[in-house]
Amino acid sequence: MKIGILSDIHVDINFTDKDIITPSICNNIKDNALDMIIIAGDVASNYKLILTTLEEIEKQTNIPCLYVPGNHDIWVENYPEKTSWEIYELLKSYPHNLANGPYVINNDWVVIGDLGWYDFSFGDSNKYSFDDFSNMKYEERVWQDSIKAVWNKSTQDMHRYFMDKLEKQLKMYQNKNIIVVTHVLPIIDFTVQPPSPMWEYMNAFLGSSEYGELILKYPNVKYAVSGHVHYRKRKKINETEFICNCLGYKNEWYKNDDAEVEVDKALMTIGI
Repeated sequence: MKIGILSDIHVDINFTDKDIITPSICNNIKDNALDMIIIAGDVASNYKLILTTLEEIEKQTNIPCLYVPGNHDIWVENYPEKTSWEIYELLKSYPHNLANGPYVINNDWVVIGDLGWYDFSFGDSNKYSFDDFSNMKYEERVWQDSIKAVWNKSTQDMHRYFMDKLEKQLKMYQNKNIIVVTHVLPIIDFTVQPPSPMWEYMNAFLGSSEYGELILKYPNVKYAVSGHVHYRKRKKINETEFICNCLGYKNEWYKNDDAEVEVDKALMTIGI
């Protein structure tokens, strides 16, 4: 079985008049005869556009498109009357949103996951305090979740919510091979390294070491997929291959006007 992996496609940022991302993803799926694709969050900052995009991928390719929300996906900037919790729940109307629960592929494999959040553990605690990180501001640069992610819960409470949910699902499927999907990073290797002074601070908002530590307790987790940081990296630790494979913003592409080329470069395939 061939499974495509991609994250951070940002269809709203990456096109204005015409969607160049969704057709490129669909073409790549068909060209590579994929059986399934996993998108690890940050499709758009508009939940209606997210649902339309995911549904279109499935319609055009006739394969399951598994998905976890990203931090952009639950932003309230386009729906100020809603909370991020409300948008998170609305995104569950998409059947293959892993926030609804695990997706059993067959007798041997299952995919589990969700957005995840951060707990500041990737920031430099020797230079910054918990209160410093809680401000989510470095000089004049503001981490936008502090404005646009309106959970009405603390950062630590959100991390604990997703952590507890992941732990329960890992225990439930100890008898299967597992693909874990989070939007945020589970290992420090995928943060900005070596960090500049700014990223000694900003790395705090990229994920949590607790996700990686939890995943590595379960040797049946064969793949751990994430996104968020717009890198394309792989790292094998014990029995688990950690994968971060992001499309990212157009200004980060090799050719910023050629979505077909960039999707082909970004979309990774694994076989199970």
